[in-house]
Amino acid sequence: MSVLGLLPALGGGLGELASTGQASRLLDGYMARYLTSFDRVRYFTYLVESLGDFTADAALLARVDVVAPRQRTSRGRRAATLAWTDAARLRSCAVLRAFQVTGTVPAIAANARFGVPYVTTYGFSYAQLSQPGPRRLLKAAVERVGLRRAAAVIATTEALRARAARVAREVHLIPNGVDTQRFAPPPGGRKRGRPVRILYVGRFSPEKNLETLVAAAAVLTRWLPVHLVFVGAGPLQLRLREQARVAGVDIEFPGIVPQERLPPLYAAADAFVLASFTEGHPKVLLEAMAAGVPCVASDCEGNRSLVVEGETGLLFDPRRPDELADRLARVLTDVALAEALGGAGRAMVVAGYDLGTLVTAEIALLRRVATL
Repeated sequence: MSVLGLLPALGGGLGELASTGQASRLLDGYMARYLTSFDRVRYFTYLVESLGDFTADAALLARVDVVAPRQRTSRGRRAATLAWTDAARLRSCAVLRAFQVTGTVPAIAANARFGVPYVTTYGFSYAQLSQPGPRRLLKAAVERVGLRRAAAVIATTEALRARAARVAREVHLIPNGVDTQRFAPPPGGRKRGRPVRILYVGRFSPEKNLETLVAAAAVLTRWLPVHLVFVGAGPLQLRLREQARVAGVDIEFPGIVPQERLPPLYAAADAFVLASFTEGHPKVLLEAMAAGVPCVASDCEGNRSLVVEGETGLLFDPRRPDELADRLARVLTDVALAEALGGAGRAMVVAGYDLGTLVTAEIALLRRVATL
């Protein structure tokens, strides 16, 4: 019997994914497809949870095991001891799939103890994003060893592929993908209303640079009715709400929306903005492009992997609200430009980022690496 073991990022689990609306992406987009090539899937979660908490799909419930700790424990302890507390279930896996480099800690141990090969995603450098100090050094060490010991590494952008190739023995460029049938332009085309709707989806945290988006909307509001829609949650929500109130910006916070319920929000948007200071390979930008929404994104490495200036979207300096306001004014007033950007973005995603096609390539890699 062929068994695929799945290792989330350090501290992760289905509950953590559900808290950001991403559980269905793993369950429907990945696990269901993995089961076409493996007899069983085992998901080694860090949380006390069960699969039935997140799906009623009979096929998944019959063939997917969620291996959870018996009681709440620290993520470091769980990662360090998993190869001993769940030795038999790890040893029987033909291959382990770590979804981020931080998830490789138990994979490294299982590889050393039992010879089980593993494949990891390299979606961004955790060490580079950390503040200087002991934790950054520890993350850098985990990243270096995790990449070096992997049977293969999946890099999500060309820049990350080149970086991983300095350490890893085998690196494959398989970017993040999106369900291009679920995320598609609305039937009959996009209908622009008043006020215009500017959408953001993600976490409300400092690196997402959402204050700049509110400031840009304040500039636009002087002559154009604007409605901001911030989907998600995070520590800055109250600050953003107050900033919008003071600036006279109309803003809505629908909360966390499960991924399968996002398409209507994209369909109703006149523009999508990702203003982050840094990004890996942003899934929300793929979703917006697949839905045909004209996108305005900050000029950082991850966004540049998807946005070709003036073709598939517009870029701006994340430290300049005036530049963002200018780019938004262009897509919100020039219908031909908005349609061209939305159409080109959609075409690019369909051609190169369809989730089904990319998971099929990943499965082929996993089966080649696996000890079947």
